[in-house]
Amino acid sequence: MEPGQASPATARRAQRVALGVLMGLTFLVVAWMAAPLLVGLALGTVMGFTAQPFYAGLSKRMGTRRKLASAVTTLLGGLVVVGGGTVAAWVVARELVAAVAIAQQQLAARPLDGPRAARVLGALGLDREVVFAKLRDEIGRVANLAATAAGVVVQTSVGALLTVVIAMWTMYYVLLDWPRIGRHLERLLPLDPSHTRALVDEFRDVGRRAFVGTVASAIIQGTVAGVGFLIFGVPHPATGGALLAVASFIPVVGTFLVWVPAAVWLLTSGHLARALLLTAYCLILVMAANDYVVRPRLVGSGEDSHPLLTLVALIGGISVFGVAGVIVGPVALSLFLASARIYERERELDLAVLTSAGTEESRTPRS
Repeated sequence: MEPGQASPATARRAQRVALGVLMGLTFLVVAWMAAPLLVGLALGTVMGFTAQPFYAGLSKRMGTRRKLASAVTTLLGGLVVVGGGTVAAWVVARELVAAVAIAQQQLAARPLDGPRAARVLGALGLDREVVFAKLRDEIGRVANLAATAAGVVVQTSVGALLTVVIAMWTMYYVLLDWPRIGRHLERLLPLDPSHTRALVDEFRDVGRRAFVGTVASAIIQGTVAGVGFLIFGVPHPATGGALLAVASFIPVVGTFLVWVPAAVWLLTSGHLARALLLTAYCLILVMAANDYVVRPRLVGSGEDSHPLLTLVALIGGISVFGVAGVIVGPVALSLFLASARIYERERELDLAVLTSAGTEESRTPRS
């Protein structure tokens, strides 16, 4: 080796560092390009994780035709998502506008002119005309919101076609290539292969749990809301519960779009007590109980996850990533906790080795 020339080991290390930097930069560019497709990618990935048991059984029956088994599973999942999503979107748009129209008709009949409403308002120290004007203004705002929401639903239904296509392609390849993806990650990531396998398994399990838990919590919310609508005399309680289940997928304000018009309808019909009780019922049992009790238990990232971290993952994920945050938030939290557990275990092993070495050195007699 000539003077000033780097050794082969040093040159190879420099080349590897340069290649790693190039890979990191290109990964950031690819992630930036894939950001608009995040919802479709996340949906397809968790659909693939969820359908994996069905795909495994189908592929065993089909023998070596794994591609056909993946295609059949993907088509069935796509039909469920597209069919259910299309029906739900049109029902939400139609029923939302219809509910506001009913509330406007009830308000036009001036239900607050009755003697019972007058006694209630008098006991509360409220002026009937002022309350009527406020209700009329709020109904007008809700009507504008309903019209806007209906238009957004229609636009989203048309624009969601690309998301569905991306989701189905992603689901197909996740089902078909997930074992190979895991092996590539074991060779690619600068981690111990056992650690990489643990993180990949955590990612898969939490993604499946988040998807199933989110759907299950929506069904629970819709059922509880439907029971409340039935108890307090809201028309078509089953339809209202189904609408609320669908609307619960909209971050933060979804459930408000269903039970608030129901409470307003009760109020404009002269049932002030029922409206207040329904409001309390929905705030406590439909929203708070689901967000703080039901959904964290269904989507929880494991026994080591603190409830506060789970809450941050759910609400923070939705705030940062939108609808995809329902899945991305818990998965990111789970990967962080899994990485922390692995790091903690490795640190304990290192400390144990150092302690053992120090003990052996102290026991070695000095000459």
